[in-house]
Amino acid sequence: MTFAIVAELPLGTYRGAGQDGRPEPLPSVARLHAALLCAAGFGPRAVPRGDILAPCEADEVALRWLEEHPPDGVVIPQLIVNRGRAVAYRDDGTVKKTPTAMTIKKLPKSPDASVAVNGQFVWVWREEPPPPVRAALEALCAEVAYLGTTESPVRLRTAAGNEVPTPTHDLDPSAGLFSVGSVAVAAPMPGRTAELMAAHERTIGTPPSMREDKIKSDEKSLSAVPPRERVGTRRYMRRNAVYAQAPWEQVILLPLDRAIPECYRVKWAVAAHRGLIRLIGEGAPPLVTGAYPPAVRRPSNRLALHFLDPSMPVAVDSDAPATLAILVPAGTDAADMEVLSEAVSSLTSLRGPGGWFVRVTGEPTVVAGARMWAEPEVGHIRLWRTSPAAVPDTRGVRGSDWTFAHAALLSLGFVWKDQLPAVAGRQDEYYRNLARAVTETGAAVVHVRALRTTNIGDYVHRVNEHAVVRPYIAHLWLGDLATPTTIAAIGQSRHLGGGLLVPVDVPEQTSSNEITFPEHAQLKRGNGRAW
Repeated sequence: MTFAIVAELPLGTYRGAGQDGRPEPLPSVARLHAALLCAAGFGPRAVPRGDILAPCEADEVALRWLEEHPPDGVVIPQLIVNRGRAVAYRDDGTVKKTPTAMTIKKLPKSPDASVAVNGQFVWVWREEPPPPVRAALEALCAEVAYLGTTESPVRLRTAAGNEVPTPTHDLDPSAGLFSVGSVAVAAPMPGRTAELMAAHERTIGTPPSMREDKIKSDEKSLSAVPPRERVGTRRYMRRNAVYAQAPWEQVILLPLDRAIPECYRVKWAVAAHRGLIRLIGEGAPPLVTGAYPPAVRRPSNRLALHFLDPSMPVAVDSDAPATLAILVPAGTDAADMEVLSEAVSSLTSLRGPGGWFVRVTGEPTVVAGARMWAEPEVGHIRLWRTSPAAVPDTRGVRGSDWTFAHAALLSLGFVWKDQLPAVAGRQDEYYRNLARAVTETGAAVVHVRALRTTNIGDYVHRVNEHAVVRPYIAHLWLGDLATPTTIAAIGQSRHLGGGLLVPVDVPEQTSSNEITFPEHAQLKRGNGRAW
């Protein structure tokens, strides 16, 4: 019979900080274990052990059972993470010396950082624990007052049988960091209970000496950080997840510490590409290098690198100034994916134009390419804008009727070629037929404007010396080619920072004549620097 621990949040919000100090989106199994240990060690079930209180034997057995039996599934309700924008300062309780007086140090805090929760968090086990363990867990759940901070009250209870909700995510031991749809959850490992109890005894066991306890002119907090050597990571995969077909099946997101202006994204994408190849070393797969053997058919799309900024409606919440998005095409070989994963895990910084550095500030996040963008607001339809500008894939088709609109349709065709019906013809005939096949899916060019610029390096990395580079800004309707949340890029530079299709939402029933298409902002360059 199934067994579960259910967490109800009366205020509809959850507040808890991760190891990096940022709000964590959901309470982990490690946090649940710590809350139950606190109830066992300080609640009415605690027993004397020397000069301190400690969990009774039955509770220790129950807590060790949690260490050895991670939940087989979890229920994760709908969440909205508010990273917090306001800053309040509180007294730290330590003394700071200033030129004029002794003051109390103050620490910053984000009072509005929290997670709005629509439902309950549930941890589910397929098999019920032994009766003594279940009885101990039931008693301890009733004594837990909150998860996370004291501003996050909770009601914990147990459930069994038909009372257990259906999990939204299942434990998958084979899932890794780059598994699409996986959720990483911190969990206690065997020995976690003993680790925390020993840390508590060390903290309260020996009082500070007179010298150590003496008031100083500039003090530091002596509060010990709880150890985490016996905390591991379990990965849970969304149950029955169905992802629409997309040119790039998954996207690896790396948060960066510096914004990347639009006019430098192609150059920075080239720098990121070189960084990955350098980390992989000799034998880098064609997926990354783009250099395929002569006898191998080149795929429609390969690995693509793009930069996102906070103004883009990314489905994954982030407060980073910029994000490197590594787009992995559909059908990527498992061995190539493993090589790429190792390189991405080792990527800590990038050296770009002007000698500037950007640093990776967090762990990679992986999302499905078909779920990259947030859904459009109700009552709005989604158009797409090329950002940075796109560059035509070909020199065009002979004839005066070939325009930038045709070039944009042809670029869409090159990206979605594997999903479109087979197109006949060669050279110009093939290009016209492919553009026509794109229009038959309902895709259309709403607005297009050529850019007249001499800074072609902003839009393309490498080009034949006799070629003419004609970048353009386009607003597109993708019809049946993609869902409103699918990420894609078009044009000659779609693999290296150019032609990213960024959502533009407009109210329904709006005609094209009523839409204001913003002019392309040319960012100024100063002294050859990237900023």
